[in-house]
Amino acid sequence: MRIEEPPRRSNELVRHVCLQNAVTDGILTAMAVQITVRDVPEAVRNELAARAARERKSMQEYLREELERLAARPSVHAWVEQVRERKRANAQRVAARKILAHRDADRR
Repeated sequence: MRIEEPPRRSNELVRHVCLQNAVTDGILTAMAVQITVRDVPEAVRNELAARAARERKSMQEYLREELERLAARPSVHAWVEQVRERKRANAQRVAARKILAHRDADRR
């Protein structure tokens, strides 16, 4: 992939360098953003700091990984909708007595 010559004006140069740094193997990757959370109770901040320290990570690194983990899972509402969609697609109902019988069979 060929990168064009950098522009001469400073604001265009900054934009060019940012885009050039974002290009990886011809794919434009998403650039990171900053998130600010205000009014976090001190006890919550202290617990998060302790967890980060136990994992030998900075608070920023720990919170970024936790946010990535959280974002990778569907929300409760999305999960419930997925379950409902599967139930509609299956169009079968299982009687409560059968569910309890299977549960009890595993306990014997």
